[in-house]
Amino acid sequence: MIRYFLAFILVAAGIHAATVWYLPRLAMKTAMARFEDTGMTANTIAHVPPTDETSRRVVRPSPDLLYSVCMLDLSDGPVHIRAAGWDGYMSLSLFAANTDNIAAFNDSQIAGDIDVTIVQSGDAGVALGSERGIALIRRLAADDVAIARADAARREGDLCGETDPS
Repeated sequence: MIRYFLAFILVAAGIHAATVWYLPRLAMKTAMARFEDTGMTANTIAHVPPTDETSRRVVRPSPDLLYSVCMLDLSDGPVHIRAAGWDGYMSLSLFAANTDNIAAFNDSQIAGDIDVTIVQSGDAGVALGSERGIALIRRLAADDVAIARADAARREGDLCGETDPS
């Protein structure tokens, strides 16, 4: 009887470990496939239209936030991201291939543009820990006037992919 119990525990632990490892990677792969289905390419910034009640491009999108996204592919080397400065709340979050949020920067930490270089590993930038990931830029824009200003700021100053920001 104890052998069956131990076998059950071993199988259950194996299934649990496989699930915990696999599901986040599947979620990120699915998100990236959906982005690619819309025509988005790696290391290129995409400005998402304002959210409304039908929006589900991101999990529980906020109608007060304007989103920009970049699928990261570090197979050819580091990727530089700049989120142009904004006079309200703004953040840049980096997600690895297993959905880990490996870094987040916001306007209270950095005045003006948020500039980061993402590397797969090492000390020469923000280490993603995987070859692929997602960068998500959010700007608080609570009304139509703020949305128009935030949209202009991101279209004029956001970039993704340039490895030499100068």
